[in-house]
Amino acid sequence: MNKLLITSTCALMLAACASTGDKSATKVTSEFLGGDIKVTYTKAGQFESLSSSSTVKVTNDLPSAKEEAISIATVRARRQISEFLKTEVQSERFVSTVTNTLQESGSVSGATTATVNAKIATDMKETIQQRSESLLKGTFVESEKFDANTKSVTVIVKTGTKEVGVAEAIRKMMGY
Repeated sequence: MNKLLITSTCALMLAACASTGDKSATKVTSEFLGGDIKVTYTKAGQFESLSSSSTVKVTNDLPSAKEEAISIATVRARRQISEFLKTEVQSERFVSTVTNTLQESGSVSGATTATVNAKIATDMKETIQQRSESLLKGTFVESEKFDANTKSVTVIVKTGTKEVGVAEAIRKMMGY
């Protein structure tokens, strides 16, 4: 138990102290699947994070109902990430969406803007495909929110380059 507590504390400190690198690199976010999946990256095309949200109704008033809804929403959000990595990232729609988002953010000015943005999108697609397995292993619940008006729970699951590094450090510390 103490080993787990120490490992968790170390992981938290590593994540808190992690450097973001170039502070001038502006982040851009592309939304997929109606906004349930968000991919965040720099204008230069460096992948940063992937998040998925899922909302589930709380079906009854039992004390465990909210926890069950959170569990179901978490599984759905993780499944969305998995399906996104297996299908959407490999499609041309991914490249097109990222290219359009870069165009809208005004990442590069000049005549070759579309060509440069398409190259950035393609490079990022390849990076995400290569890291897909480690990205899945690095997922965590970023937030849980209960809406009393709609009696629903919204969970956001996130993964990214920093999170994968922390997850790998924890696995090594735990001996996995």
